[in-house]
Amino acid sequence: MSLPDNEYKIRIDKVKKLAADKKLDFIFVYFDEYNVMNGRYLTGWCPTVERGAVIVSNYCYPFLIGGPEAQPYAKMESKIKITESSLVFMVPEEEYPGAEILSFNQISKKYFRGRKIKKIGLVGIQSLPLQIYNQLISELEDPEIIDVTKEFEIFRYVKSEWEIEMTAKAYEIADAGFKKLKESIVEGKKEYEAAAEAEYIGRKMGAEGYGYRTIVGTAERSIGIVTPSSNRIFKNGEIVLTGFSPRFNGYNATACYPVVVGGKPNKQQDEFIKSVCEALYLTKEALKPGLSGKEIDSIPRKYLLGRGYEKYMIMPFVHSAGLCEFERPFFGPGSDDIIQENQIICIDIALFGHKEIPGIRVETGYRITKNGTVPFSVYMEKLFGF
Repeated sequence: MSLPDNEYKIRIDKVKKLAADKKLDFIFVYFDEYNVMNGRYLTGWCPTVERGAVIVSNYCYPFLIGGPEAQPYAKMESKIKITESSLVFMVPEEEYPGAEILSFNQISKKYFRGRKIKKIGLVGIQSLPLQIYNQLISELEDPEIIDVTKEFEIFRYVKSEWEIEMTAKAYEIADAGFKKLKESIVEGKKEYEAAAEAEYIGRKMGAEGYGYRTIVGTAERSIGIVTPSSNRIFKNGEIVLTGFSPRFNGYNATACYPVVVGGKPNKQQDEFIKSVCEALYLTKEALKPGLSGKEIDSIPRKYLLGRGYEKYMIMPFVHSAGLCEFERPFFGPGSDDIIQENQIICIDIALFGHKEIPGIRVETGYRITKNGTVPFSVYMEKLFGF
C-alpha cells in the first residue's frame, strides 16, 4: 500500500495528540496479517507470517516492532522505516542467529533513554496475544495499560479524498470480478471454479487480496452467511449466495447478489430477491448525515418485517467499510453512532434460515455526501433493479 506523505503526517499527528490527551508515554498499535487495519492505517504496510506493532510517542520518532523475517519487507514498504525485532513477535521456535533480537526493556531504553514508562495506550487489545501483553507489562515494570482502541478507530471513520479514490478503484475491480463470477455460475461447474475465475480477474486488475474469501454457497450451502466455495456442482434452478471483495491499496470493496443457475428464478426465489433489493433501495435513499444507526437500521427492518421475514433477519443491515470490508461503526438496531459526511457505508441486506432459500444477500457500498449517497458501483445498482 502506497501511503501519501500528507496522509501519513495527519494520521501520526492524530495519534500523538491522543497520547498527549491521555498522558500516555506511548501508544502500542498491534497488528498482524489477520488484524491488519490499525497498523496499516499508520504505515501503509502489513506483516506477513510475523506479528507487528507500531509505537507512537511524543518522546521519539514512530517505530515498528516485529520479527526479523518481516523487517526487510517493512523497510521497503512501510512509511515507518525504523524497525526493531523482538522475540515474542517471531514465529515460535524459529531461529535467526544473525539477527539482533531485543527485549521490550532494551527497546524502551534505546528509544526512551531511560524514561520510566508509566502509562501505555493499547490499540487492538482484543487480538493481542497474551504472551506479548505479559512480556510488555513485566519488562516495563508493570505500567498502567489503557485500552484506546475505540478512540483510535474513530480516526478511521471519516475518509479522505485519497481513501475514497482507493475505494473507487477497488469497486472497479469488484464490478469486473463479480460480472465474471456471475457468468461462471453455470450448470455442471464447481463452486471453486467460479470463484477462481473471479479472483483471477481481481488479481489481474491489481487486487492485493480480498476482504473475505469469495462467497459461493449453492442452495443448502447458502446458510453459511459467508460461505467459501467448495467442490459442490451447480445444478439448474438452484439459488447461489455470492460475494466478491477485492482489496486495492489497502481499501476494500464488496459485491453481493444472489445468482440463480440458468438465470431464471422461480416465483419464490424472485420474491426473495426483489424483497432484499427493495430493502436496500429504501435504505440507500434514506441514508444521509445526522441519522443514527438505529434510525437507519429501522428502515429495511420495518420493510422486511412487513413482508413476513422476521424469522430470517439475524443480522444488522448497515456498516462502515475501508481498510476492512466491515469495520466500526456498525449501524445496528441499538446503535447511537451518527452517520457522517464522507463515510463509506455498505448496505448489506441478508436473510438466513428459510427452508427453501437458506441464505440470500445483496450488498454494495456508498459514499455519504451532505445530500445523501453516491454509489461506488452503478453496475450493482442495475443488478438490483434501480
